Amino acid sequence: MKPRAKLPLPSKQYTRDSQWIIRNFRRLSSEYPNKWIAVHKGRVVAVGDDSGSVKLLAQQRARFLDIPVEFVDDGTIIF
Repeated sequence: MKPRAKLPLPSKQYTRDSQWIIRNFRRLSSEYPNKWIAVHKGRVVAVGDDSGSVKLLAQQRARFLDIPVEFVDDGTIIF
């Protein structure tokens, strides 16, 4: 049996930014309803309708690869 590959852990910055998104979700949902956002160092660095494009733009702007991208649902979308 092959040993399992270990997945890399997220960076400390990614974890901090993910927590920032959670803490600020209510405000984010009113500012960016039903959009994908990318956050780096507690700032929204990219917004759009497509997660891949948002992540790429955020990585270019922040010059950092490990950036959380989150869909900011305003509560009107039924999944």
